[in-house]
Amino acid sequence: MPRTSVKGQVITDLVVEFVEPSLEEHTKRSDMDEKLVGMISLKESLSWKVYVAGAANQRGSGVGLVIISPDKIVIEKSLRMGFLATNNEVEYEALLIGMTMVQKMGGKNVEMFLDSRNRNPHADSLATLATSSAQSLPRVILVEDLYTPTKINVDVVYVHQIKMGPSWMDLVVLYLKESILPEEKSEADKVRRKAPRFWLFEDQKLYKRSFSGPYLLCMHPEATELLLIELHEGICESHTGGRSLSHRALTQGYWWPNMQKEALEYVKKCDQCQRFAPNIHQPRGVLNPLSSPWPFAQWGLDIVGPFLKAAGNKRFLLVGTDYFTKWVETEPLSNIRDLDARRFAWKNIVTRFGISHTLILDNGVQFDSKAFRRYCCDLGITNRYFTPAYPQGNG
Repeated sequence: MPRTSVKGQVITDLVVEFVEPSLEEHTKRSDMDEKLVGMISLKESLSWKVYVAGAANQRGSGVGLVIISPDKIVIEKSLRMGFLATNNEVEYEALLIGMTMVQKMGGKNVEMFLDSRNRNPHADSLATLATSSAQSLPRVILVEDLYTPTKINVDVVYVHQIKMGPSWMDLVVLYLKESILPEEKSEADKVRRKAPRFWLFEDQKLYKRSFSGPYLLCMHPEATELLLIELHEGICESHTGGRSLSHRALTQGYWWPNMQKEALEYVKKCDQCQRFAPNIHQPRGVLNPLSSPWPFAQWGLDIVGPFLKAAGNKRFLLVGTDYFTKWVETEPLSNIRDLDARRFAWKNIVTRFGISHTLILDNGVQFDSKAFRRYCCDLGITNRYFTPAYPQGNG
């Protein structure tokens, strides 16, 4: 007598054993000739759901995990961390531990739910070691101590690093590290004299000793421009001048040779500094040539002092210099009035060398007064006024 139901059961067991995980078999029995009809239909992807939460406070840090398998089996776990960690580091550890547990249990598709208060109250309660739960889950919770951060062994992709070229630091570092000097005697003497001004740290970084401040990190020539860019127009951009920029680099703890010169050259290349620098609104003056065509035709007058008081309460010197012969006439004065300037011009220049063609003067009151101008105009002398190199001495 045929036993068709047994044959159908064997086929069903074979399909269950070798079917793909994404397929689910539904069997339906019918009374038509006692045959078993098998139906295989597609099912949604079988995924694990992992709810993780981290908590960090002054008492320590912990991780709570709720893992739900595709078969609706719930696994709870809580971990206490024996090392200091921030809230972000705790959540990162929770993610790693959750994925590791699912991988060990053979899971391939995982849905992670991280620190969502509305959808993740159970994992959050595990993280804070509380007992409240919205679901009727088992009360047995595994508690494990974690003393070191989790390390994942992955294939490391090394980035090609471009080695910086030779620089002035190489000889100093070589001497401080291995006491090796260049073969040339002059270069060896230079390195030997410069070496006491530097200090080599354990990480092979060279520092310059400072007299009154902290040690300064020596910068490679190829990295100085990046530092100047960051200080001049970085996140705390100031767009200061060259001297201020080099001084700021020093206060930040950096040093390299000729840093002030490089800072000045960099500021000159800054586009924003050239466009928006304050303009000089003073009108331009006419350029006057200072060439002297013959001896004693052009004199320059200036006042030097004050000095310590001498005999007759003399504190100043009125100096006249001929531009052609460089002859000097001088006279001590107790006051610097326009009357004294007129008397000096008549006594020391006109009566001895004749009436000059031009007098080169600064903008002092004693030279720019109406009386002195009228006196020179009556003698036919042309006055030329100029601004000296140091404006504080301009009269």
